[in-house]
Amino acid sequence: MCRIYGYFGSDRAVRAMEAARDAQLSGGPDRQAHVRGEDWGLGCNRLAIQDPSHGRQPFANADGSVHAVFNGEIYNFRAIRRELAGHGVHVEGDSDGSVLLPYYELHGDRFVERLEGMYAIALVDLRSGRRLKLWSDPLAVKSLYYEVTADGIAFASEPGGLAALRTGRPEVDPYAVDHYLNWQCLPPGRSLHTGVSSLRAGEHLVHDGRTAATRVPRTTAPPPDAGCTPDRLGSLLAGEVERMSLQSAPVAVQLSGGLDSAVLATLLGRRRTDVTAFHVTHEGTHPSDEETYARDAAAHAGIPLEVVEIREAELPELIGPMVAALGSPNATPHALSAYVLFREIAKRSFRVCFVGDGADEQFGGYRRYSTALAATDDTWQERYLDRLSLVPRARYRRLYTPEYRALLDDAGGSRERARELLGPPAPARLEQLLAFDRLHKLPGLNLRKLDHLSMAHSIEGRVPYCQPAVTDFARRTPDALKATETRRKGILWDAGGPLVPQSVRTRQKQPFTFPVDAFLAPGTKLWEFATDVLAGPRLSTAGFLSAAAVREVLDAHAVRRDQARLVWGLMILELSLP
Repeated sequence: MCRIYGYFGSDRAVRAMEAARDAQLSGGPDRQAHVRGEDWGLGCNRLAIQDPSHGRQPFANADGSVHAVFNGEIYNFRAIRRELAGHGVHVEGDSDGSVLLPYYELHGDRFVERLEGMYAIALVDLRSGRRLKLWSDPLAVKSLYYEVTADGIAFASEPGGLAALRTGRPEVDPYAVDHYLNWQCLPPGRSLHTGVSSLRAGEHLVHDGRTAATRVPRTTAPPPDAGCTPDRLGSLLAGEVERMSLQSAPVAVQLSGGLDSAVLATLLGRRRTDVTAFHVTHEGTHPSDEETYARDAAAHAGIPLEVVEIREAELPELIGPMVAALGSPNATPHALSAYVLFREIAKRSFRVCFVGDGADEQFGGYRRYSTALAATDDTWQERYLDRLSLVPRARYRRLYTPEYRALLDDAGGSRERARELLGPPAPARLEQLLAFDRLHKLPGLNLRKLDHLSMAHSIEGRVPYCQPAVTDFARRTPDALKATETRRKGILWDAGGPLVPQSVRTRQKQPFTFPVDAFLAPGTKLWEFATDVLAGPRLSTAGFLSAAAVREVLDAHAVRRDQARLVWGLMILELSLP
């Protein structure tokens, strides 16, 4: 796992590369190196987990005509190494990244189709026609930001790293505010700054020194496979967890107390004796508290549980560092819980943490899926998209200045683009919903957050439910086994039920959460902090939001009308502005 950065098409000063390196040190504290050529440069900060004595980056082939850097983990690298050996290619050591460059030389651009894992890859090919090539894994688990200008292209794993390589002054993208309120984040392909993009799920970019071309793979829904049974899913998950946990370093698992993480805890506990579960709680008594379930799940898995408590008094001091670590605004309050949890996991000297992200999007675990399946009118798509927004579209548009609304109406707002992405029909409505969430909502809202918050503490977050084989299985699973109007994530419950305690099997589902309603109650420290942040927001002085409308939100919440999620979201966006 690493942080990568670089440029192509025009030269950058050594100090710019060093600044990009320094901006991303937490994600690669073990070794930093870069290589520069004529109008190109590649750099890598390494978090060494798999065979630290090998796999030093940047990689180069024998004659120096191809160079590469890589962030992520390739879990089938040993099979790739055996394939390379069959072609007479010897790969030194046991590092997963070491197979990438010779594999590219063997298969060309299509080598990524054979990779199983999570990755962002940058490669400079100086052979016939100089090219920079960037790749993202199929679900964009690992982030990569880039900017294309007349001077070429620059890229980095984090916005701060890219800022060091940019030649111009960053400006806030006028459409970013609308994107954020519509998605609760900036969707894949977008960023807070004009001209800065992020690689989308499975995207491939090629820059020839003058122009960039991008390609996103087009996939069609496979036919349902009756062979996709709970037993096969159970075996698949066990196999994925096994090959994802081969390193010698001890393993942590984020244990919420729900099905997804409890299954991972049991599978890890069966394989290793050095697994520790971590669970986050929040000071006080809250309906969302899951500590009892987490303790039951850890005991069932036979692993110790570390409980981390977030105290009310420390909240204002945590918000700023969390926003900085995110790099891109994210409105989900539980981002704070994740930030603190990864911080404490790092303090215990862990470098690998398994998380359950992706299970709901793969197998239909959210209530909104059942609601959409039950809808009989033509407005279900709009209601579904409202469920994904910070607040419904009609409500957040009332916050805009007349001028900002007019700009969006002329150019087309974020909701119009979301409708286009959701619109292409699949063979069935459920797969239409899951494909939308899997390729757009999951990477932008969940996986980017995981990548940035974990790497801010030098932790590699591993996501078994986002493995390509699991995605393929989920897409081929008949809809009735995933979600119906009355049951959600059915096949995973059937496969994972025997792996979790009775208390987890019979509990009501709830998301990994942060009790924002309680901590943002008027009179609390967080409320005072939020009202101070939003007292004279730059969001208003820049012409995006009406100052009077923001004041109305705060006044409404002050008299106990529940505006906590909106207040939180506006606070995070305001603090994210440069």
